[in-house]
Amino acid sequence: MSIFANTGLFNDVATQALRRYPFGAADEARLLQLSENATYLVVNPETGSKDGVLRVGRPGYHTLEEYQGEMAWLRQINDYTPLLVANPLEAMDGSNIQIVKGPDGKDYYCVICEFLEGASPDENDEKNAVRQYEALGETTAYLHRQTEIWNGTKRLKRCTWTYDTIIGDHAIWGPWKAMPDLTAEIEHELDRCSHVIKKRLERYGRNERNFGLIHADLRVSNLLVEGDQVKVIDFDDCGFGWHLHDLASALSFIETKQIVPDLVNAWLDGYRKVLPFTDTDFMEIDTFIMMRRMQLMAWIASHLDSDPVKDLSVGFTEGTMELADRYLRLFG
Repeated sequence: MSIFANTGLFNDVATQALRRYPFGAADEARLLQLSENATYLVVNPETGSKDGVLRVGRPGYHTLEEYQGEMAWLRQINDYTPLLVANPLEAMDGSNIQIVKGPDGKDYYCVICEFLEGASPDENDEKNAVRQYEALGETTAYLHRQTEIWNGTKRLKRCTWTYDTIIGDHAIWGPWKAMPDLTAEIEHELDRCSHVIKKRLERYGRNERNFGLIHADLRVSNLLVEGDQVKVIDFDDCGFGWHLHDLASALSFIETKQIVPDLVNAWLDGYRKVLPFTDTDFMEIDTFIMMRRMQLMAWIASHLDSDPVKDLSVGFTEGTMELADRYLRLFG
């Protein structure tokens, strides 16, 4: 049985972790989502207060040092940027990370962060979506700028998102070819896309201006909007990668919608308020969108029994082929 199907196991670990924090005896962990990890809302049913968000990590996905790196970056963002992210809370032993032994004998890394108010953007609300993506572009640039000036960035132990680890032979999320129902024709066309992507990335290169510590998963489910402010949550996939990967991830699962060009332009308007964005960068936007789409195929294939995939996978292959046809017309 897949680990994502074992809700009882995650519930057991979450309950153990919760008792290690200085919450009231009435506080309980309510499951929000089973995806890459298990995410819970920490709530006091007597007062209705939302006291935090608990994340139970999938065993083997991150090391303790990688979790420590994520927590360190969150604190830096809140202390040294105008952005608001959910700071990690301390357990009773003073640590931000708790290691809980699950009923299966495995170690589970657990963290609780502050609860932030807000709602995810609705890309179908076109007027507000464009405005929100401009704010997201500005937010993303502040994240990139902060990692450029923080002396501790290079010391962090986090994964590196490259062609090889996104859709190559050592893809962290697994092979994109594991996507169900791929035909030989589809595989052939996506293989062509993969070769073009690799060639263009080699030419684009990696330098301090276009490559650094990134969030790596800025899709709408990891954003909260409150008034004019966009808040970023879930830094679980943060690592070292191209800055453009953050733009591509912001379009995850909506790449084929007609509003996307407007969202991209709005994002660029916001980004340029903080950092420069060159013509060379602009030329590779489609490459990063295509690569991200193929990465999501691997994610879908490895999460077929997780909550979000049931809806997200509908029509995904067909949409991917629309993007692939266009990409090969442009660059193939």
